[in-house]
Amino acid sequence: MLETIDRSILILHIAVGFLSLVLFWIPVFSKKGGDFHVRIGKLYTYTMWVVVLTALLLCLLNLFTKDYLSAGFLGFISILTLAPLWYGMTILKHKQGITRTYFEVRRWLHVAILLSAIGLLIWGSFYRFEGEMIILLIFGLLGLTATRDVFASFDKVRQRPWIKEHLVGMLGTGIAAYTAFLVFGGTQLFGHIFAGKAVAILWVSPTIIGTGLISRMSKRYAVS
Repeated sequence: MLETIDRSILILHIAVGFLSLVLFWIPVFSKKGGDFHVRIGKLYTYTMWVVVLTALLLCLLNLFTKDYLSAGFLGFISILTLAPLWYGMTILKHKQGITRTYFEVRRWLHVAILLSAIGLLIWGSFYRFEGEMIILLIFGLLGLTATRDVFASFDKVRQRPWIKEHLVGMLGTGIAAYTAFLVFGGTQLFGHIFAGKAVAILWVSPTIIGTGLISRMSKRYAVS
């Protein structure tokens, strides 16, 4: 029974996850604020919520079956995706100004990411990040990027243009989604190219590309 439930959730997670990977690029390159951009953006958001919720369920099931590495990764990637997904869409309700409530929720989401990242690094260090445990190092370092947002002041965040919050949030979900895809499927698809430790190149490539895309789009829409 448990195996059937796990398989059903996994199939749903993979199917909707693949759809989200395709949908992600449409709002990125479509006219911002247009009806098409808004409609596809909402559809992408719905698929990402399904991806996050199914990942959390799979995390719990993996804990039950004592597959702690998979559970840790799924739990972390869920938080890493949930945070930008939440503030990337919620900011659209705060175009006239960021409220204290928005700021506090946003900060605590980043606190969760930072603490989880530290936990992954400590966990991986016991195994010297050997073999598959290198995943913990990659994602631990990725999660440490939340440090800046954890300690940012309300006044500083309040001065950010709402469109930057939206761009960073939604592009951040894409980084998380593609990273998860490459970690689970990258080895099978590109293992003959990225053998051994070189596979880490696949895992960090979404962050590198996504960061560049955020920088480019921020300049395009004149936000700082």
